[in-house]
Amino acid sequence: MIICLVSREYPSDDHAGGIGTYTEKTARTLAGMGHTVTVITEAVGAASSRMEDGVQVHRLAPAGLAGPVRLPYMRTLARARAVDLAVRRLPATPDVVQVCESGAEGFWYSLRDHPGSKLLTRLATPTFVVAELSANAGHRVMRARYMDRIERSQTRRSDAIISPSAALADIVCERWQIPRERITIVPTGVDFAERFAGAGVALPAELRDREYLLYFGRLEERKGVHVLADALPEVLAAHPSLHAVFAGENFLTYRGEPMQAYVEHRNREHRDRLHFLPRLPQAQLHPLLAGSLLVVLPSLWESLANAALEALDMGKPVVATTGCGFAEVVEDGRSGLLVAPGDAAQLRDVLLLLIAGRDRLRRMSEAARARAESFRLPRVVTDLVAVYERLVPSPAGRAR
Repeated sequence: MIICLVSREYPSDDHAGGIGTYTEKTARTLAGMGHTVTVITEAVGAASSRMEDGVQVHRLAPAGLAGPVRLPYMRTLARARAVDLAVRRLPATPDVVQVCESGAEGFWYSLRDHPGSKLLTRLATPTFVVAELSANAGHRVMRARYMDRIERSQTRRSDAIISPSAALADIVCERWQIPRERITIVPTGVDFAERFAGAGVALPAELRDREYLLYFGRLEERKGVHVLADALPEVLAAHPSLHAVFAGENFLTYRGEPMQAYVEHRNREHRDRLHFLPRLPQAQLHPLLAGSLLVVLPSLWESLANAALEALDMGKPVVATTGCGFAEVVEDGRSGLLVAPGDAAQLRDVLLLLIAGRDRLRRMSEAARARAESFRLPRVVTDLVAVYERLVPSPAGRAR
């Protein structure tokens, strides 16, 4: 099949987040299965087009996307239009064009007929979810409403919709009035432990021979970083040799100050045991995960985080939250523990329980590795290809 994946971010240029990580590993696996795969993304610098791991990656220049910004949110529409043009200029018409709903990069393409191609939207986290979970971050109401409209329009116009979790599918169907049967669940796959085991990247010097718990991801309100900050003082006080590591972009403010500042303020008595690292490429994240005791992902709500899969794949118990996609990945009491979102006291008690019980941690570590087997990339991508094949005609039909 001829497949085009659209993602504003792509790890080999700028490891920006979960959408880019998903796109890279999915594209690479599809190409390895013999499909012709193109990725359309946005360049950090100059535009380029090159083969990477069997995938043709086209990077559109950011300057060419923006144009003269005169109307509100013009850049969003300009980017969507540039994606539409790039898809239509591909030398071979794709059987499937897969886009994400976040940012509505497929919006322009969805407005016009595209003979020979099918448009598939993969849900990630719509803007309305992000805005509602980050009440203290100063989101602009009008922009959130605008993005909600065009993301919804693109999704509803798509020939097919997939979601990494039932939790995300349910919330989108309720808000956007989409029949639930239109959405197929295709989980995210993982090959993190195997792929980066031989990268040869060392653990940061300040963490060598240290015991630490790890949070990695954006430092923002919807990820529950402030909840972890509130839970940590008693945990660090009870374990004087324990450190806490936060790896990720200090993405949004919280109550008027950067999230890192809030974490430091709440844990000022233990400031020497807090470590803040920037957003890390996956090769550098590998030793950080390998050296941790456990991973804490206290999101207020999550569709299905790459971070949880990567932690399980490394054999790390995951402390995460109930009522969202985590429950579809982390087996509560087996490969990790789930707490109520926003409940710092419960999070504190669970961390104290796990850190004090090393036998429990070892058992959960083994269960975490076993759980990751259910999300191996070839297995998950085979399910994705089955969705593609239901969309497009037979090979003979395509040839005609």
